[in-house]
Amino acid sequence: MDARAGIISAYGDYEDVLRDIRRFTSLADGSDALTKALLGNYALLDRGRPLEDLRNSIFLTALSRNSRCPLCERAQVCALDHFLPKNQFPEYSILADNLVPVCERCNRLKGDECDRADGLLMFHAYFDEFPDTEVLFAEIDVDNTVSIRYSLHHTDEIDNFTFERVTRQFDTLGLFDFYQMEAVAELTDQVDLYDETYYSSGDSGLRSILGALARGAERKGMNYWKAALYRALSRNAEFCSGGYQKLLAPSMNSLHHF
Repeated sequence: MDARAGIISAYGDYEDVLRDIRRFTSLADGSDALTKALLGNYALLDRGRPLEDLRNSIFLTALSRNSRCPLCERAQVCALDHFLPKNQFPEYSILADNLVPVCERCNRLKGDECDRADGLLMFHAYFDEFPDTEVLFAEIDVDNTVSIRYSLHHTDEIDNFTFERVTRQFDTLGLFDFYQMEAVAELTDQVDLYDETYYSSGDSGLRSILGALARGAERKGMNYWKAALYRALSRNAEFCSGGYQKLLAPSMNSLHHF
């Protein structure tokens, strides 16, 4: 079966599929033979195969992000994710626009995530802009320990459908727990800076430097995990007035999650 014309047409429809996946089915739907043939194309991207250069050029796009995964904004890219899963849309198995360089963790967790019924898709690194309205918050509690919890807050500035997509992305990729662990490492690494600033400039100085760190992190987006963390720290009076010293305990277990 010659599916060339159908595949070329599907390539032209790709952005329309992203906008409303509920309206589309795969051109291979109902044909196991065509599905198998289209899925087999992906192996052509392997080293030494005809489409190796295409694979290499796709990975080069990650250099503009310092090779950071666009899904978690933290780990190094090492795999190609099929944004529209190849098992559901095999015609896009080697479409460059559908192949996004990601880290191993996000590639594994995302899997075949694609809610056809509700039309909910995660955010595409090439075609979507993650909301720049503040929806990600880090909650800081200073008691016997310094505790961190990330959460999403819906505001009137973001529509329900977009917020549902944000929530789906965080839930699918386990980003709340992942960012908590990253925040632990971040605070541990920076504790000497907090201590030096507090003793030289007091709580106002510490609050000022935390605010500056938040603004710097916001260059990557209002909802970048580090921006949310430093905004929360700069707003926490107890942390800035010496509570950060709970991080200086001999045991690194002084920093916990809720």
